[in-house]
Amino acid sequence: MLALTVLLFAFPADAHVGSPNVFYEGDAGPYHLFVTVNVPAVIPGVADVQIRADSDDVRQVSTAVTRLAGAGSKYAPVPDAAKRSVIDPHLFTSSLWLMEYGSMRVVINVAGAHGPAQMSVPVPSAARKMLPMPRALGALLLTLAIILAIGAISIVGAAARESRLAPGDPVTPELKRRGLRATAIAAGIVATLFYLAFAWWNSDAQNYAAITALFKPPKLALSIVDGNRLAIRPSSTDTAWLKYKVMDGILPDHGHLVHLFLVHAPALDRIWHLHPTRQPDGSFVAALPSIEPGTYSVFADIVDKSGFPWTLVGSIDLPQITGTPLSGDDSGGNAPAMTSPTDSAIDVLDDGTHVVWHRDSAALRANVPMILRFEVQDQNGKPATGMEPYMGMAAHAEIMSADLQVFAHIHPSGSVPMAALMMASAKSGASDSMAGMNMSDTNLTISPELSMPYGFPKPGHYRIFLQFKRADKIETAHFDTVVN
Repeated sequence: MLALTVLLFAFPADAHVGSPNVFYEGDAGPYHLFVTVNVPAVIPGVADVQIRADSDDVRQVSTAVTRLAGAGSKYAPVPDAAKRSVIDPHLFTSSLWLMEYGSMRVVINVAGAHGPAQMSVPVPSAARKMLPMPRALGALLLTLAIILAIGAISIVGAAARESRLAPGDPVTPELKRRGLRATAIAAGIVATLFYLAFAWWNSDAQNYAAITALFKPPKLALSIVDGNRLAIRPSSTDTAWLKYKVMDGILPDHGHLVHLFLVHAPALDRIWHLHPTRQPDGSFVAALPSIEPGTYSVFADIVDKSGFPWTLVGSIDLPQITGTPLSGDDSGGNAPAMTSPTDSAIDVLDDGTHVVWHRDSAALRANVPMILRFEVQDQNGKPATGMEPYMGMAAHAEIMSADLQVFAHIHPSGSVPMAALMMASAKSGASDSMAGMNMSDTNLTISPELSMPYGFPKPGHYRIFLQFKRADKIETAHFDTVVN
């Protein structure tokens, strides 16, 4: 019962809130791949890896897993051969054990018509829940334990009663009493062992729950300073902050230490994408634009020094904020309030720009990896010109469920943060290309056709905010969809 009680206090653990799986699209040398890693719900656990090649050039694929950083990152195990699908020859699948918590990388080795190549995909390894013991298995194990206990007690009693008797001699009353005493002592010892075993089991369950508590979305303490600046710092009531101090060592991602998102809830009709600056006391402060009063859910994306991505969460009731105009990489967008579940495929921006979501007519399904394809068109319906990189990427997208139990910040390369991807790419060498980003080239030509790999983690009503830069202006389009 204690173990089951502990189970109730195990929280989800996701780098993106409620969206644990990893999606990545990029190049392993000359081979273009779409990789999906279904992270197990418990650790240790088995991760299912899917690798889809876009050509017939790939003949063999193998996978291995190692740490992303530290000494363990240098010693990858012997790779396992991935199986080619008999239905789809472009699809390869494998299973990998994730044995520990933290930042891992899946190493993908490719052999094909253009020679060997390698790709590394960062994977945050963290338990999302505790699995209860199946009743049938628990009953079977308990029955076997009782049978073994009864057998052990009877053996001790029989040995004390009859071990010194010659064959055929009768059992005397004294020997019977000796057997009873031995049986009682053995029963006491077995009962003590049972008690200690159950105590160990419960203690181990509590320790496991304490570990998994680290990987729930950490809470933020939010406050308004100087009337129009939002301060974010670790919540004093969240014990994970006190033990692990996540924000003490974080890496720049897309040129910023923190990507802060304010979403007007529950309408989801307003989103702000801001980039706070670190203060001398270790907190971060974001200059707010003019914001309407209301309740805002807050998500802050960071990447710690090991390459593990965190999404920090909070909520704040804001008064009317008279702020400053957006500048730099800060952006915002609005949309109609989210009411009944709908599907939309076109959004027309204020200047007449059309943003089209090219989607299949079939209904979307949960836990199915896919490529979200968008196109930016001018007022005449032609492919838009003047597209520019936005923080080194062709575009950014924020995907959220209507109940805000799912929040994911993705890019053309997928759900992997750039900071972790750069670490993984350095491990693999130059043959691993990071799709969709080039922080150093501000003159990079961006196509009006934008694509992003993702998989909706559960059924429900979702809103997508797509952000891109055109003619030196950051635009935000929105789309709604229902996932079955």
